[in-house]
Amino acid sequence: MIFAVETKLFLMTKRLFPLLMIILFAIVACNQGTKETASKTKNDTTRLKVLTFVKQADSCINKPVIIEGTVLHLCKHGGKRMFLVDGADSISVEVTTGPNIAKFDDALIGSRVRVYGTLMEERIDAKYLNEWEAEVKKPAENHEAGIHTGAKGHEDQAVQDKLDQINALRGELKQSGKDHLSNFSIEAAKFTELK
Repeated sequence: MIFAVETKLFLMTKRLFPLLMIILFAIVACNQGTKETASKTKNDTTRLKVLTFVKQADSCINKPVIIEGTVLHLCKHGGKRMFLVDGADSISVEVTTGPNIAKFDDALIGSRVRVYGTLMEERIDAKYLNEWEAEVKKPAENHEAGIHTGAKGHEDQAVQDKLDQINALRGELKQSGKDHLSNFSIEAAKFTELK
């Protein structure tokens, strides 16, 4: 009788063992997939810092990024641009609205935010500067033309100030020895105000 019970247990174990192995394999495989997905997400998105933004930007063009900073300025013409700083006002990062954001609210000025978006590059070459100069010289100027620096009062620059900025950029372009200068910004997909 003891032999019959031990034989039954052995047969049950023998039959259940493959099933338990399949279940265990499925559990391990599912957990591995989750870990791979999480690391891919981390690897696809680059965390940037305001203070080192320019040094990191070249390697992140058209890629997803996250950046945190304090909102120093919002462009008053439509609220489509904000500028982030982190301690030193001399270094700022331009953030533009993406398709899911109508505009940035003025109440954000002075707030710390985390922005999720895509790093964009605007190339400034001789053709760009010539077109910008022609736009500035038109009687009804277009605020969207040119580079937005986030400097206080940049929206109200006089024509001569803009022409001076264009000439300064021409000088920078010539000194760089390259065919273009890069103006980097982040197109925001979403952002959160940090407390």
